[in-house]
Parts: sequence; C-alpha cells; structure tokens
Amino acid sequence: MIGRALRGAVVLLAGFVLVSGCGSDRPAELSVDEVKPCELIPQSAHQQLQVRLAPQSVDSVPEVDTEGDTCYYSPHERSNVWVSAITNHGIDRWVDPPFDHAHSEEVSRIQGYRTMKVWLDSERPDPNHQCRIYVDVASGQSLRVKVDESSEKEDPPTCTTARRYAELAMKTLIADRG
Repeated sequence: MIGRALRGAVVLLAGFVLVSGCGSDRPAELSVDEVKPCELIPQSAHQQLQVRLAPQSVDSVPEVDTEGDTCYYSPHERSNVWVSAITNHGIDRWVDPPFDHAHSEEVSRIQGYRTMKVWLDSERPDPNHQCRIYVDVASGQSLRVKVDESSEKEDPPTCTTARRYAELAMKTLIADRG
C-alpha cells in the first residue's frame, strides 16, 4: 500500500517536472530567426526617440557565443542603442548567468513576456551606466536592447531608454506575427 502510494507520488512529481520544464509562460512563440532588427523600431518613432542618423544593420550580436542580427541606433546627444534578435540563447541563460562577473534581475514583463536586466561587475550600479534588457520571445531565443553609458545628466536613465526601445520592438514583433 505504501509502495503504491509512493510510486504514484513519484509519477505525479515526474509529470510536474516534465510539464514545468517544457512549458512556457510566454503568451506566444515569437521566433526571431528571420527578423531584421532595424525594422522593429518604426520610422514614425525615430523623431520621438531623437534618432539622428539612419539605423545601421549589423549581421552579428556583439557578445560571447551569441548569434543573430543587430541594429545600431544613434539618438541625438544620447547613448548608443543596439537592438538585437538573438537566435541561439533564450533569457534562461541569464537566470543563472554562466559568467562569474555577470548578474541579472527579472524586471516587469513587456507585452506579457519575461524580461531580464543584465549587468557586469565592472559596471557601476548607477542610472547612467550601460544597461541590457533581454525579452523571452521564443524557446532558445531572445530580444536584447543594450544602451551604452551616458555622460549627459539630462538623458533619461539608460535602462529607461532600453525598456522604451524594447517595448516598441516587442509591439512591432507581435503585430507582425498577428
């Protein structure tokens, strides 16, 4: 009797682990395999974001062991912004960062998708230092917005800027899939 109850509990526990490991709490899979990051921020938003130069497409993501494409934005008198479609790492990579000098924190979701803020030991924890925001768009994929350190006191905090770009990019990504 106890053995049967124990086996039943083990089967239930195994089922729970299997379901929670395979399941996702993202509203939908938004594959970024074919996404062009320079098309994620609408032209109509460039003036509002004070983008002064045409966005530049880059066929890589400047980060260790990371694949995908990037778009570089240069807002007028503000930090540089990179919007990247990462095709080989989801945000789970940052839940327990693989690098000793990296740290992460889950922040409020964007369009219902899990969102992480990531920083390195060498980066001071102040509002004008470099900021990276990752959004969980699909299994093994993510959207990343990176904003460089700002020396301008009048600029909004770098993570505020990163989130603003991430929100616009996610709105476009969802609309394109709908």
